[in-house]
Amino acid sequence: MEEASPLSESSPLSEASIVIDLKASLLRELDTLWGNANEAENFTIFRTPHNISQTKKNLFEPSVISIGPFHRGQKHLRAMEEQKMRFLRDFLFRGDHLSLDLCISEMKLFEGRTRRCYSETFDDLDSNAFVKMMLLDGCFVLEYFSKWYGGGDLYEVGWNSNFINRDLLLQENQIPFFIVDKLYELIGLNQDDRMDFVKYIAYGLLPIGSIIQDPRTETPYTIIANTLAEFPDPPVEIHHLLHLCYHYLVPNPGIPVVLNSKPFDLTRMFSANRIIKGLLHRFRSRVLRGRSPHSTPRSLSVALPNSAWNISSMVIPSATELKQKGLKFKPKSNPKHMLDISFEYGALKIPRLIFDDSTELIFANLLAFEHSKYGKENIPFTSFVAFLDNLVNTPNDVTILQECGIVENWPGSEEELAHFINQVTKGTSFTSDHYLMELVSEVKRYIESHRMKSSWKRQREKLFRDYFSSPWKVISLFAAFILLVLTSIQTFYAVYAYKYPPSS
Repeated sequence: MEEASPLSESSPLSEASIVIDLKASLLRELDTLWGNANEAENFTIFRTPHNISQTKKNLFEPSVISIGPFHRGQKHLRAMEEQKMRFLRDFLFRGDHLSLDLCISEMKLFEGRTRRCYSETFDDLDSNAFVKMMLLDGCFVLEYFSKWYGGGDLYEVGWNSNFINRDLLLQENQIPFFIVDKLYELIGLNQDDRMDFVKYIAYGLLPIGSIIQDPRTETPYTIIANTLAEFPDPPVEIHHLLHLCYHYLVPNPGIPVVLNSKPFDLTRMFSANRIIKGLLHRFRSRVLRGRSPHSTPRSLSVALPNSAWNISSMVIPSATELKQKGLKFKPKSNPKHMLDISFEYGALKIPRLIFDDSTELIFANLLAFEHSKYGKENIPFTSFVAFLDNLVNTPNDVTILQECGIVENWPGSEEELAHFINQVTKGTSFTSDHYLMELVSEVKRYIESHRMKSSWKRQREKLFRDYFSSPWKVISLFAAFILLVLTSIQTFYAVYAYKYPPSS
């Protein structure tokens, strides 16, 4: 009979060994954490949340090149690794002082800081593999835009820059910009050159038709200036390329200018209504008693405000509904940025928007970055896209915005654009204190006052139709007024005589 092993699964010694091994494993994992209570604040590069990316993976996954660790090593992206090596060679040829040893040692110094920028740890990448990735990807970004900046021809290597631009704006396809900065510094160029270079990167990546504001002059830019010195300055701290574009498209827009339309005076309306109703009541009771029902004037009814109207709700009616309610749409002249929307005297003024093949990808990744970095509190771009989603429900809504010059849809149909706008915000959320809350509330107040004005207009027309449509009705109303005056005088003298009787 075979003896039981002293280290059987049920033995105390075996259980103690398992506990020790598990403890050691957990300690190793804890050692990989950075021990910073606010370490999440250091994260600048994120994997897109599953609830946002699950239905549109093609908007978040690179098609030709991987930058950073998230998509590193994928089979369909390996062809570009050879191009990265060529760009590293071109970088090293930029100066006799540059050497591979110098570049590796500088990147090694940034390894810890770079790892802390990502929302995930990459234990499968040892130090050498991680530093190699930093150097190759950083040199690729630097050389890619340097060749453009210097007038070089990127097409000679056999790939389309449109696909690369697309991949460089993906949230999951980023490296910290301080790596590019460090490599630029190694070349030996001065700060002014670096500033112009960053501006050129921003211009090269920004979507067609985007509106950029110069913070010094509040002048909007729709095309590149004659000199880069006139182009708006980049932010002091650049997290990565997507953040650079976010800065130019959403330049801390603040609260939009919302001018109130002339308010509708409810007090005056209801006061006039009470006087008229009183006159008619006295007239019916004293003069028209005994007349046929067909000739008896009917009482007025005034529509009161709907108490169930939720003025703080985010939802705004579609463009079709707003047009039916009397609102107008106008392209905003000289907008400061693409979020510069205002509502003035019954007109929604929205900057002109151009939608092309890249718009959906850029919108989706800007939304994902804003939610990943800022949560639900400071997300003006999400508020802006949700506002568009409210305006556009059907192809007819797109047509309305096209006809008034707000929307220009280059490649697609009205159906495709409506579908895109309705789908792009799925998975995102925000608090009620959002960027466009005041504007939405103002539009709703205008709609409600317009509805009440329309109701009062109908009642006024009914009043004139019932009481002023013939001379006899006017005479009857005038007689009621005279009767009211005489009755008031009679009542006054009766009360006066009672209070101050004549002396005997």
